[in-house]
Amino acid sequence: MAKALYLVIRSQDNWWVDFEGRSHGPYVSRENAALEARTLARFESNSGRECQVLVPDQEGKYWVIWSSLHDSADGTRPFVPRRVAG
Repeated sequence: MAKALYLVIRSQDNWWVDFEGRSHGPYVSRENAALEARTLARFESNSGRECQVLVPDQEGKYWVIWSSLHDSADGTRPFVPRRVAG
């Protein structure tokens, strides 16, 4: 099964979450969109699919801010955001 990527994007002065060509939103801030993307990704990961949430910084570079491979319900495995190559 392919990795599920949840992308936070800005379009028409709003923030959106894009997942496999379907948009969720709009959201008033990048942070709100990122939180919703993480919620959606966490739900999807329950099916056993690897998921990641990617959010752009101020310069438009995307960072992985959440990954199902590093998620833990008790918070013992903190995730360190990393920039997407490219």
